Amino acid sequence: MADVGPSDVETGVDTSATPGTTCFQSTIAEHRKALVLGCIVPIVIMLIVILSAIKTLEHDDQVLMQTSSGDKEVYNGPGIKFISPFHQSEWRKATLLGPLQYCLVESSLTGKPRVVSGPTLFFLGPYDKIVLTEGKIVLQKHEFVRLVDEETGNVRILRGPLNVVPGPTETAPKGKEKAVPLTRYESVRVTDRSNGAMRTEVGGENGKLVFPEAFEYLEAKQSGIQLAKNEWVRIMDKATGQIRVERGESIVFLAPTEHVLGEAKNKAVEVNREQAVLVLSKETGQHMLVTENSVFFPGPYEEILEIRKLIHVEPHEAVAVRDDHGSFSFHIGNESKGEGTAFFLPPHSKVVTMEWSSGSTAKDTRMVTKIDLRSQYMTFNYEVRTSDNVRLRLEGTVFWRVTDVPRMVHATPDPSGDVWHHTRSTLIQAVSQTTLEKFMQGFNSIVAQAFQAEAADSFYKDRGVEVQSMEVTRFECEDKKTAEVLQQIIQETTNRINRLQEQESENDVAAAKLRSQIELEKQRTELIQTRSENLRLESEVQGQSSGLTVATDAATFLGPTLSKVVPNLQDRIDLYKLQKQLESNNKDTASLASGQATLFMTPEDMNLKLHLQQK
Repeated sequence: MADVGPSDVETGVDTSATPGTTCFQSTIAEHRKALVLGCIVPIVIMLIVILSAIKTLEHDDQVLMQTSSGDKEVYNGPGIKFISPFHQSEWRKATLLGPLQYCLVESSLTGKPRVVSGPTLFFLGPYDKIVLTEGKIVLQKHEFVRLVDEETGNVRILRGPLNVVPGPTETAPKGKEKAVPLTRYESVRVTDRSNGAMRTEVGGENGKLVFPEAFEYLEAKQSGIQLAKNEWVRIMDKATGQIRVERGESIVFLAPTEHVLGEAKNKAVEVNREQAVLVLSKETGQHMLVTENSVFFPGPYEEILEIRKLIHVEPHEAVAVRDDHGSFSFHIGNESKGEGTAFFLPPHSKVVTMEWSSGSTAKDTRMVTKIDLRSQYMTFNYEVRTSDNVRLRLEGTVFWRVTDVPRMVHATPDPSGDVWHHTRSTLIQAVSQTTLEKFMQGFNSIVAQAFQAEAADSFYKDRGVEVQSMEVTRFECEDKKTAEVLQQIIQETTNRINRLQEQESENDVAAAKLRSQIELEKQRTELIQTRSENLRLESEVQGQSSGLTVATDAATFLGPTLSKVVPNLQDRIDLYKLQKQLESNNKDTASLASGQATLFMTPEDMNLKLHLQQK
């Protein structure tokens, strides 16, 4: 019996059949296998697809899936989600926002933006997209941010300390800004650009931070004007046109519409006996000279034009003053009493300034405000011509003085130049009337005569001046040959004068020598007489001294002292004689012993008797 395989049993085929039958059965089996495989494979594939659609989502995973209806759905992790393989899907990560971050999210369905602030793990919605991710605006205590809503136009100010997240449609055009810190000496002007209003914020005693409002803007801070006790400032309000003056001691802060006129600090003027102040009133246009002793502060509409010093006029000086009408006034010292004067220059007046020249060159001038009443001198250098047509150059000096100040001021602006030119004319006229020889012989007398004629001239009196003297100190010929001849004449004259002078000097020396000898002999005579007188006086003194000694010795022997011992007067006299004889002998012996004396002895002295034999 043949073996029956499992397939045969399962199919129910009879293996004992014929070959044709066997072939038919095989075909049927193959069809069956194909049918089985056709059903199983799709199922397997379906199972594989279904299993592959099951996904595990992490905590930051998100799947965006589009449904068959065209809508979008999102699946957020963590978890196991079935993701249909038959729909379009997109895997994306959630956005992790830190504590200082935010993001701007926009919906593609509505177009409306929104802001998501960290810290958070942010999952987008089905129609969301992140437009941008930014850091929050971190404000410190002294900072602020101005946020402008571009949708509504609203503006808001946020102050620190704060972490700021702008709204969806808000921007910060200038980013973080700093508030203005003010000390007690500072201020800041704040302008509201919505209505143009302005205000001034002042630091105050403890200072402060100034933050603007929504539509306010801060200008650069300004220091207050610190005024000392003697300082002031003039301020004008541009809105009203009013002017005010603030005085020290204070700190002045300007209002929003105020500004400083002129300098920020001005010194008040100390008015005393040495200085005054000239003030212009802009209300009346009048000038006023303030001379009262005080510290002067100008008013709002007063302007200090000038600080005028007291003009001192010495006793020998004079000052002329001209007012705005052309009238003159004069301040003249009293030279005879030695008293000067002093004055302040009145308003609308000027000190007369004159330009005095020496006449020699156009540049040799000086400006004179104080007229010297003392004698003055000037040098001159004139070219003149004698009557014999010899050109000479004269050099010398002219002394002159001002005698009448008012007349001089009215008559001439240059009295020294007038004197110079008039003396020149006088000398030219005087020299032209004499020859060179006469001029050389007596130029001093010629100049003196010219001076006398000039002094009597009314030219000077009309100008209030007086010429005191005129001297020629040097002259020379302009022509070279004449100058050489003149030099020879002068040299010869000089030699003759020198020889005369030399002879006079020798005679003076001899006379002086003789006078010296006479004086010496007189002195010798006086010496002899003086010596004789001295010897006489010396002898008298010595004699008086010797006599006094002798008298003392005699009084010792003859007086009462010795009389008690030797009552007899004659005995006392004999003792006195014996003492004197012994003293004389002692002196003789001392002289002989010194070897400087010669002894002459008489027989009485020797007490000898010689017996001579006669032849």
